[in-house]
Order: sequence, then C-alpha cells, then structure tokens
Amino acid sequence: MWIERIAEAVNWEPLRLEISWSSVEEGLGTALPEDYKGLAEAFGKGEFSQFLRVFTVDATKQFDLVRIWKKYLDGAPEDGPDPLFKPYQMYRPGQRGLIPWAFGEMECNYFWLASAEEDPANWPIVTQGRPYPWQEVNMCTSEFVYRVLTDPEFEPFSITRLFPEPDFYPMD
Repeated sequence: MWIERIAEAVNWEPLRLEISWSSVEEGLGTALPEDYKGLAEAFGKGEFSQFLRVFTVDATKQFDLVRIWKKYLDGAPEDGPDPLFKPYQMYRPGQRGLIPWAFGEMECNYFWLASAEEDPANWPIVTQGRPYPWQEVNMCTSEFVYRVLTDPEFEPFSITRLFPEPDFYPMD
C-alpha cells in the first residue's frame, strides 16, 4: 500500500524490477524487510525530491546497499559503539546493529537497527541528521519514505516545506 502511495505522490509508474535478493541478503548475512525490497523493485536507483536516495542493488556500485554497508564496516570497531554512530554500532552477522538504507541531503542518514534474530519487518528505522539527534522510528521503510515526502507534520523528517510537490528522478 505505501509503495503505491509513493508512486502516486511522485507520479511514477512502478518498474517491477527483478532483483536477486538472495545474493544481497547473503552478502549482509541477514534477510531484508520485504517492503524495502518492493520499494527498490518499484523505483530502482534514483532520488526522491532532490533529497532522498534509497540504496538498492546497483551495478555501478554508487548506491549499492551491500557496498555502502561494507564501507561503513571498514572503519567501525569490532565491538561496541562506533564513535560516529554512538550509541549504536554497525550491523555484523550475529549482532544487532545499523544497516544503512538511504541518505538525504543536509547530512541525513537512514538505517535499520537490524538483527538476524528479529523479523526484518519489525526493525526500527534509526535516523540522524542536521539538526536533530539520533531517533528511532517504528514503521516500515516505505511508510517512512512516504511520510518524509508528503506529511508536513512528520517532524523533524518531513521535507514538504522544501519540496511541496514530491517527485522521483531515476538515475542510470
């Protein structure tokens, strides 16, 4: 339902891409939320309202979810919070931690607080950006994206005042 609402809001015909999620999930060591997979399959690589870029499976590797997660991991301590992400740590198989799924302009970062022992549909979204501190939001990825794009009351995350007419720009 949320993916269709996003598509309608940005006047987009869903792509229905076929993505090999098994290789992505194997690379991460965990399953991913089904609604996120649907979002990636409907939109592919691109940017919402010149603000929000959702990572996906990207042959160019620029917005590839697994590559970006591994890049974050490269500098992260093995145990305990990373000073950059305190009080959180990056996800490692068998542990609870952050998996990046999008970023936004104005230094906004969007993660799932992931654990292979939990149903990915129940992972909270963890976000931090200028000027707000770390916050956890309990909703699915596509609802979060929809509300960022369209809900002026979804503070501090909403971008509707900056971009009152949401759109989507595909990237090659």
